[in-house]
Amino acid sequence: MTTDNDNHIVPSPYARAARDAGLDIIAWSLERSGPLTNGGGWYYQSVQPVINNDGDTFSLLDVLARDVGVIGVFSDWPATTTFYANCQKTLRGKRRAQP
Repeated sequence: MTTDNDNHIVPSPYARAARDAGLDIIAWSLERSGPLTNGGGWYYQSVQPVINNDGDTFSLLDVLARDVGVIGVFSDWPATTTFYANCQKTLRGKRRAQP
């Protein structure tokens, strides 16, 4: 992951190349650093300028899922990935239900 000129979290060139090559990508480890109020530490160094609260975990996870297309994410605290997956499942169901 990296950031763009507008300080949004975006896939790194490496992640894009892996996705474009058709590789199945599994990310590791989403919540190894603990609270993100101080930038997330080593594991978040490539996006540290835009990380400042625990909600940023969901921003990162959303980019991994939607933009990179990971097939899985290992996490030291699986409640976050489960919550995200359940929210996406609910949203997909609501999008289909609308005329």
